[in-house]
Amino acid sequence: MVTRKLRARMNNYNICVVARNAGSAKEVLLPADDKELGLEGNGLTIEELNLVGDNKATDDELKSAMEGASGIVISVGTTAFPTKRWNGGNTPKAIDEEAVSRIAKCASDISTLRRIVLLTSVGVNRTNEMPFLILNLFGVLDAKMAGEDAVKAASSESGFSYSIIRPGRLVGGPYTNLDLAKLFKVDGGASNGVTLESGDVLLGDCKRDVTAEAVLQCLENVECTDVEFSMVSNEEPPLTESEWGEAFVAMRT
Repeated sequence: MVTRKLRARMNNYNICVVARNAGSAKEVLLPADDKELGLEGNGLTIEELNLVGDNKATDDELKSAMEGASGIVISVGTTAFPTKRWNGGNTPKAIDEEAVSRIAKCASDISTLRRIVLLTSVGVNRTNEMPFLILNLFGVLDAKMAGEDAVKAASSESGFSYSIIRPGRLVGGPYTNLDLAKLFKVDGGASNGVTLESGDVLLGDCKRDVTAEAVLQCLENVECTDVEFSMVSNEEPPLTESEWGEAFVAMRT
């Protein structure tokens, strides 16, 4: 969704999507209407690169995928509880801690980089509270926090800025975590309005489209520098560009 929003901006972005399965990524990112319009390859490349398991990429391969980037969006994850998706080493520790830490470390060598945007989750600072105590039974929130720390450390050492977004339970297409609906005791879906708070203090739904908009704002908004915030959807109108900027300024004060 971030990729499609970037392409809709018509700002001549050169976008490189790195995915563990290039075929699946193309199915999601290049639906039939895009292919018919000839948009495939128009400012968009898709690279296959795995960060876990026996065939994981080397640091040189990872750096090559980042070469020339001015902004990097890290949006990775797996299930919070053991499922078949953990097969092949696809655990929270491997994905949210080790893989994110590798990305941050390798990004430190990219001279063109100005910002990393990392998507994690509400609850990373509240693992001793319900419902996060249950959600973190297998360490998913601890792993996400370790990934956040790695990004901030790399930022401090290398000079690029960071934005850490902690959305609530993600709802809306293309995927919805229905297994967590009862745990969080919130209804699915909301309007495009959003509540933003510095730190980790919110609880609720967050639509995927407004989460993608937050990523874009973190990449483009000049006021978004070294911020970390939680967000949930609400029934208010969408934030304007200036309101996003005001929110980012407030988080730094």
